[in-house]
Amino acid sequence: MITNKYGIHTFSLKLQCKYSEIQNIIEQNECIRTSNGKLGLSPYYQMPQFKLSRCDLTYNLYYERKADVQDRLNIFKKSFPIPHYNTVKFGKYSNSDEKFKGANKHSWTIENKSKSCAFSVYDKSYELEKRHDIKIGEHILRLELRFGRSKITKLTTSKDWESQLIELGSQVEKQQHKFLHRLHMTYFDSVSLSELMDRINASKYREKTKKKLRRIAKKANGCVSLAAVQKDCRIRKSEFIKLLGKFEEMGVGYISFKS
Repeated sequence: MITNKYGIHTFSLKLQCKYSEIQNIIEQNECIRTSNGKLGLSPYYQMPQFKLSRCDLTYNLYYERKADVQDRLNIFKKSFPIPHYNTVKFGKYSNSDEKFKGANKHSWTIENKSKSCAFSVYDKSYELEKRHDIKIGEHILRLELRFGRSKITKLTTSKDWESQLIELGSQVEKQQHKFLHRLHMTYFDSVSLSELMDRINASKYREKTKKKLRRIAKKANGCVSLAAVQKDCRIRKSEFIKLLGKFEEMGVGYISFKS
């Protein structure tokens, strides 16, 4: 697996105008320029009347096989639910609408109730081919964290959109890691069940805790969802979340290769 640097993929600007709700989506490579190693903006976009209403913080992971991308995507789909977030699909579709079926198979998105934050994981190579008719040789899994206006103002101290964008650019890795931690998905590259058991057995935890971790690992191997695993293990939600944190402390994911 190869990873690239974290970055800003897309941001949206809203014109401050009482009679208009115009929104412009601008790609990073159209407006961001570098000079002497510093991040800067094309003069065309340096206009004070704009507000930064959306910003997507992205992270690309490159895998050797297409199946590797789908395997990781399926792991994310099994994530344990986090409060105030719901799964969002690309839209309602009929049985004959293959476009939406394919989009939902190759992507997963959750969004909070206020719509100020959303997190998506999707097959970027599939999206390029189906949406833009662009075929590439790489197999890319994209992690995308989308912030709305209210979230942007909380995360930045600047008032103008250019400075806010630059501030967010310096926080991409931090914010991505923070959200993955909330999902208990800091480590989503699976190991075999036997290796996972060895990690648990060699851990510093008490035998009582190890027993619960082994049970979760076995149930999670080939599971439908982590919520189903929690129910099947008959472990309280609060305790289950703490146990998921133990896997992160061990530096390993809790979902192993299906055996």
